[in-house]
Amino acid sequence: MRKIHAFSGAAVAAVFLLTASAASAQAAPAASCQADPNFRLQDFSVGTWDVYNKDKRTAEAKLEWALNGCTIVETWTPADPASKGHGMGHFTYSKLLKSWHYFWVSDTGSTTYFKGELIKPGEMRYVTTARTASGGERLRHWTLFAQPDGGVRELSLATEDGGKTWVTEYDLYWRKKK
Repeated sequence: MRKIHAFSGAAVAAVFLLTASAASAQAAPAASCQADPNFRLQDFSVGTWDVYNKDKRTAEAKLEWALNGCTIVETWTPADPASKGHGMGHFTYSKLLKSWHYFWVSDTGSTTYFKGELIKPGEMRYVTTARTASGGERLRHWTLFAQPDGGVRELSLATEDGGKTWVTEYDLYWRKKK
């Protein structure tokens, strides 16, 4: 199950302002996203997936292209529809910032912003930081890995000591729905 770190309203507003400023500064028309290879780097994640934690189905993830191929919209639905944890995300490449970005919001109002990069073909890593209750900083590496069988591995690791030790927050496997 995903662990979400809440941001303050000011932080969320700053992310939206940055995104809006970056979008308005980009001169190329939206239709060019489909032809830009940078926007294709995460194609391996597009589809409708059953998500498993070990052998237990925990969710459905639906990722589809929108806005002329300029964003991948994610809809996350827990296996138990009555449970919390429903959410939506947007993955996009910024021509201005020359990097990938992801913004997540859940049905509990929790939001998280990540900056991403291609580690190697079929491996996208997203990074975020958040303040801990004790005033420290928690760094998260959230990675999507294309698997040889066509699935996707989703791994989230976190550290609160500057990277000396890492803990696994979750390690999920996505199997494409037929």
